[in-house]
Amino acid sequence: MSPGFSDYLIYIGYYVFAPHAPVVNMAGDPTLIADETDRLESEQRNSDALLVKYFRMRSMSASKRIMDGMSENARLVNFPLLLLYGENDNIVDKSGCDEIYSVWKCKNKSYVIVKGGSHGKSTIIKGAVTIIKWMESI
Repeated sequence: MSPGFSDYLIYIGYYVFAPHAPVVNMAGDPTLIADETDRLESEQRNSDALLVKYFRMRSMSASKRIMDGMSENARLVNFPLLLLYGENDNIVDKSGCDEIYSVWKCKNKSYVIVKGGSHGKSTIIKGAVTIIKWMESI
């Protein structure tokens, strides 16, 4: 699902010469998704007329700055956290979640690996009971 070398060259050109042009397709190509549940979810999402697929390079740069600062920001946050991670997530690297959880300032925190969960909404659906119980406990 990651961009190829030629994509990066194109993105550099847009970043320099047309940073406001929507060029990065964040919806991706569903046929490249190995997990069947995620692939079907992506196919449904891609057929939604309201889906914003293309993003500007400036938006992508801003998103990267936010992601790069997540661990530092987590050290400052003092409210409860429930972090769910799908055991079959092939998009988000678990080590990043591990790091954020380990530095989260608030001691009232839970980290749950959802069995059979992927990157998509299947993790939320499979973790629904956990979410409800956690919300009731805070």
